[in-house]
Amino acid sequence: MGLTRYPHGLSSFGIPLPDGGRFSSPWNTTYFVDGDNGNDGNVGTEPTRSFKTIQKAVNASTGGDVIYIRPKQYKNATGFQRYTEDVTVSIAGTGASAAIEPNALKSIIGVTPRPVPTDFLGVRWTFSSATPLTNNVPGTHIENIGFFVEGATYAINLVGSASGLTMGATGVSIYNCAIKGDGKIVCLLGCDEIQIVNCRFQTKYDGTTGGINLVGSTAQCKRPIIRGCEFIGGNANNMATAPITTAAPVWDMVIRDCYFNAVPDSTYYIQIVGSNNSGIVANCHFGAADVNAELSGLVNGSSGAYATAMYDQVGIDDMSS
Repeated sequence: MGLTRYPHGLSSFGIPLPDGGRFSSPWNTTYFVDGDNGNDGNVGTEPTRSFKTIQKAVNASTGGDVIYIRPKQYKNATGFQRYTEDVTVSIAGTGASAAIEPNALKSIIGVTPRPVPTDFLGVRWTFSSATPLTNNVPGTHIENIGFFVEGATYAINLVGSASGLTMGATGVSIYNCAIKGDGKIVCLLGCDEIQIVNCRFQTKYDGTTGGINLVGSTAQCKRPIIRGCEFIGGNANNMATAPITTAAPVWDMVIRDCYFNAVPDSTYYIQIVGSNNSGIVANCHFGAADVNAELSGLVNGSSGAYATAMYDQVGIDDMSS
């Protein structure tokens, strides 16, 4: 079986691939979703035989498979249309200790004309009743999708468990996505090696903040990376609360090269709660006149996390917490 060919010449990392292949593998299958022209009765493995819903493609795929989602049509005066679904990437097999997880390492990728679609052009996805995407398995890759989550429970729920059998917050990567509203990317029971890269977070219209919430509970948040992200208000309202929050224990966290708008109403941009945390916040830019003077410290309650090379309207501030 040869590599499947697509009209995309770049990988998610911007690397040209032979024959235009993208995330192609002879061991795995590529599925297609077309919300305007697809049909869930199709086989889904060709663009002309696409599925209609994202959940159908998720259910049909197994570990390592790739799902491409086509943007829905644009309508004058109403804009690009949205996929309206609550999708779950479920555990397959027995879920027993040491058992193979057949659904690990899936990729869910929106087709977009831009390498970093942080202006929400391309695939738009909102929730049906609560949360557009709930992930229970390790290694899921999510890319090039604009999530509209005003009033949602979460934007992306990365589900874990103390037993380690549900590992939806392990090895997950979220690239080039845009999240608008108060729905968060959330891990409530620890995480391991997650990456959130080149994403845009915009608050709800009234400033209610979504952002990222990583909670170490009975399990730890190990080595999370948040890189190259932007955090802004909504409709001229400042962010109401910190757009990045964590609860201990968080180990070896890296937050770098991120951009933050005006000072949130709660005064903190990044709130790291509790003790036994470690990591670094570096080379980030803030829409504050003076980070030190106005915020009384960039990071709150961090206990072991360090901040360095912070840029504000005055210049560079180095601080540790």
